[in-house]
Amino acid sequence: MEFSLMHAGLAAGAALAAIPVILHLFMRPTPKHVVFPALRLLRERQKRSRKKMRIKNWLLLAARMLLLALMALALARPRIHSETPLGDDSVPTALGLVFDTSLSMGYRQNDETLLDQAKEKALELVDRIPDSSLVFVADSASPASRTGRSPASARQWIKELTVRAVNRPLNIPMGEVYEAVVECDRPRREVYVLSDLAKTSWDLGRPAEGLDRVAKAAETPGGKVATVVLRLGPPAEERENVSIEEMEIPSGVASTGEPVEIRGLVRSHGAKPASRIVEFYLGGDKRGQAPIEIAPGGQQEVQFTTPSRLKEGEVHRAELRVTGAPDPLAFDDVRYLSFQARPPRKVLIVSDLDVDAEFVALALDPDPTPGAARSFQVTIARASELASKYRDTLKDHAAVFLLDVAEPGDAAWNLLNAYVHEGGGLVVGAGVRCRPEDYNGPIPSQILPARLGAPAVPDPTAATFGKVADATHPLFDRYAEGIDAQLATMPVRRYWKVEPSEAARALMTFADGAPALLERTFQGPRTGRVLMWTTPLARRPRPSDPAAWNELPSLSYWVFPVVMNLTVPYLSGSTGERLVYDAGEDVIVPLGPGAAATDVRIIGPDGKTAEAATPPPPGEPLRIASPQFPGHWTVVASGPGDAKQTLGFSLNPPADESRFAALEAAELDALFGKEGYFLADDDRTLQKATELIRVGQELFPWLMFLILILVTAENFLANTFYKEPTGGPTTEPGPSPAQAAA
Repeated sequence: MEFSLMHAGLAAGAALAAIPVILHLFMRPTPKHVVFPALRLLRERQKRSRKKMRIKNWLLLAARMLLLALMALALARPRIHSETPLGDDSVPTALGLVFDTSLSMGYRQNDETLLDQAKEKALELVDRIPDSSLVFVADSASPASRTGRSPASARQWIKELTVRAVNRPLNIPMGEVYEAVVECDRPRREVYVLSDLAKTSWDLGRPAEGLDRVAKAAETPGGKVATVVLRLGPPAEERENVSIEEMEIPSGVASTGEPVEIRGLVRSHGAKPASRIVEFYLGGDKRGQAPIEIAPGGQQEVQFTTPSRLKEGEVHRAELRVTGAPDPLAFDDVRYLSFQARPPRKVLIVSDLDVDAEFVALALDPDPTPGAARSFQVTIARASELASKYRDTLKDHAAVFLLDVAEPGDAAWNLLNAYVHEGGGLVVGAGVRCRPEDYNGPIPSQILPARLGAPAVPDPTAATFGKVADATHPLFDRYAEGIDAQLATMPVRRYWKVEPSEAARALMTFADGAPALLERTFQGPRTGRVLMWTTPLARRPRPSDPAAWNELPSLSYWVFPVVMNLTVPYLSGSTGERLVYDAGEDVIVPLGPGAAATDVRIIGPDGKTAEAATPPPPGEPLRIASPQFPGHWTVVASGPGDAKQTLGFSLNPPADESRFAALEAAELDALFGKEGYFLADDDRTLQKATELIRVGQELFPWLMFLILILVTAENFLANTFYKEPTGGPTTEPGPSPAQAAA
């Protein structure tokens, strides 16, 4: 803490405290000499009286001296401060402004959004600094410049701010602004954070960036940086909002020629019940609506059905919209869905035993009811049927599974070899029935990722699956952390030792590091892929069964059905056929087989903004890095001649933005340090924080209170000191001579 004076010259008035001393020395009363008959008794009384008068005299003198000194000090306006150099608004300032531009800042309060309120507060702060100041501005959506702006330039930048769907944690722009402000040479340094303090806007696992530089700067004279956190908007318990949190096709399949059921989930955030109307749009046309009543904090499901005939292969676009009453937060009142109607993908499972095929078949097609909507059409065959029955139709299958087949035979390997090199996808599950000599021959070696060695029993301390070796692989990127957690507890009793091909890579390992899943790819007009599991894709109920090598397909784990359902689209080159993303996610758009695209255009939700993209290699999907704006996007790919295809996808805002939860005091302390910031909630607390930073804590009111006490004490002491005895001065008669003699 530092101490200073606003009017230091007036502090010299404290020297006036010497006046009572001077007056005391020159105006000290002369003692009166009174002769009494009994001189001895009078002298004793006078001695006691002088001692008492001397004590009162010094107290009165000290009170008068302190009174004059405090009056001079009060006129000098002393203040205690701890942040920045003192002064008025004319001091050149390095002003940092960090704006939260996340979607929750679009909440409307008093007919304006919270971001509008933040902009107004920021403009007021900029108006209070001189033109010689520099302003460093940053928002949560885009990287900040380290170059300071003039107040005029900063005003224009602030006015153009808008709410954005994709944002960085505010920890990052805090570091950008702190770094720029610390390096600035202006004598006063202040940083203001303008946010509704939603937890989703921060990375609570680490403090705000740049605090180390702020702490180091504070060690130098005049280098302190003051931080003010301005909390905007009503408390969480006072917010009202109705949002569409989910929109999906429950079956996950849009089958050609069948009506498609679309489900939505609407949630109320607040303490009041809500009455709304949910409208359903398909292809831009309204196709239905449903009134709903939602309890406070509750949710309501809605369902709509599309017409029975949807064009195959075309991207269909649907929307759900909440209407019926004004909503303070508008971004989550609409949700988007893109989907394609297509026949189920054909999958062929080849095995010697039905039990070895049923787990994969059940994972891909869990509902065998005729006419049920399904993503995959599964067929189970024997190895002997492969070459004779599927020679001409194998190319129509999206994937082939070869599961624990003892002797596929050269004819089958030749067929599979051609299938893979033409862009097909093959999965091999090696189990107890496999014979290495039938898998290590010259024909299978042309496509398999590894040569089989001998079955191995893992050490009891490492008898589980291990982890995903490549978390960015399309099979695992969406669930990598959850998959690793399950693999760590999934028993493995036996696996094949293998010798990987130079062209292969491991995608998953066992706990002892041995390969569990390998991949080999073949480039061509369409990319062919082979996945090889070194343990079976089936289980046996009894661990003592020789074929009971693992518990991967167990119902206790969700990994198996998820990976199987991702395997077929990946092998068929349509992993990217996911058509709904959150804003900010990387989008993968499959362009399909055939000639390479020569021109690709990406059109935003407004239908006007078109951006050229680099065409991908033949057979590869188009990757779009972090598109920003929610809505329906269109991709137009043109090829040689007049070839053209129109694709698309939908972006939705992150659902977490609707579930507002404010930072708690302990979390703010963790972000900025317990004594590292001032928290302001309104104009009054913001002004108080600003004055405390720029001027400090004024002591004038306390000094005036102390002066009042001293005046009272001085008056009491003076009255006591100068008080005459009752009835005026008297002299007690002395003893008679006779009494004295006695």
